[in-house]
Amino acid sequence: MRMQRIKPACWLLLASLWLGAQIAPAVAADGDQYLGTWSGTWRGDDSSGHFQLTLERGSEGKVTGSIAVSQDGGGGSDYTAKLKSAGFVGDKFAAAYEPPDGQSEVNLKGTFSPNGADGDWSVGAKDQPANPAVATGTWKIAKK
Repeated sequence: MRMQRIKPACWLLLASLWLGAQIAPAVAADGDQYLGTWSGTWRGDDSSGHFQLTLERGSEGKVTGSIAVSQDGGGGSDYTAKLKSAGFVGDKFAAAYEPPDGQSEVNLKGTFSPNGADGDWSVGAKDQPANPAVATGTWKIAKK
């Protein structure tokens, strides 16, 4: 008799646990706290400028976005590009994009915090990461 009362109680407990797991909030993916628009500056050996980085979570769940780059002193080299790749592992960030020249690829690496981020950039030949960088520098941004 006692066993007959325990079985429904066990099923009720299991059903409650299953239902709770289904409606529990999802754990945030790496980098979700850094999504949004960031503005800052970049420096290289013989040039500098400003940029705006927009990060968002794409429909496939991956980090995506765009970058708008301007060079100090003009020169007509301002452009906007979509990120080819982007991602976070904890607060570490890596991204790549192709500038409008169609011949090169810019790689960004850095560390984010709630209020800002900084890191390094390098430019190399498109789709040939083994080649040495043509130019390198640093960047720093803050939440817009």
